[in-house]
Amino acid sequence: MTGARNADRIAEIIGAVVRQALADRGVSRIALLDDGGPEAVLAGLILRNALGPEAVISVDVFGGDPALLGHQSRVDRRRVNEEVRRMRARLLDDVLPAHPANKTALLLGGAMPPEPLLPLGDLWASEVIAIHDGWSASDEVEDLVWEAGGIDVMDGALRRLIEGRDASALDALPAEVAARVRTMLAAGSAARRYPCIVPKLGGRTLFADLYE
Repeated sequence: MTGARNADRIAEIIGAVVRQALADRGVSRIALLDDGGPEAVLAGLILRNALGPEAVISVDVFGGDPALLGHQSRVDRRRVNEEVRRMRARLLDDVLPAHPANKTALLLGGAMPPEPLLPLGDLWASEVIAIHDGWSASDEVEDLVWEAGGIDVMDGALRRLIEGRDASALDALPAEVAARVRTMLAAGSAARRYPCIVPKLGGRTLFADLYE
């Protein structure tokens, strides 16, 4: 799924889905969390081409200071900036917040971002590279990819596991890396299956019960 022709098809699909998402939510603009990374740049290009430049707001932030969380906070600047962007997007009117993370980062990153739109969420990091010459993820995921032997190695194993349903796919990775990947995948799976935990005390509760 690489190359100019496939990149055009990817952009076409993303554009169609996003237009429908805006219509479903009754809003007219996308608020894209923009950390300046390859995914944010690529998502911005695709969304602006599909919707028009006036329909996409890049929500960036500079100089995020961990001291905002208290002088003893150990949260790193990258995470602080992410949360500040998230807050700014939520405070905007007439928008659908979007997070530009790639599929590899999402699979290994635990809980999904709370933004309802993930325009690159089904695009592997290696595909982002092929289209836009770069990829990004959290420091933990980037370090793990390096230990695995590179993004092509990591994505190859994950694709065989997820798309090829090959239970032995992770055996191609170094043993310690494979063990950490399994732990990260399990954590992410639990977060997706149970995005909100509500002790059920009555016959009907929130979420799915209300729409059955």
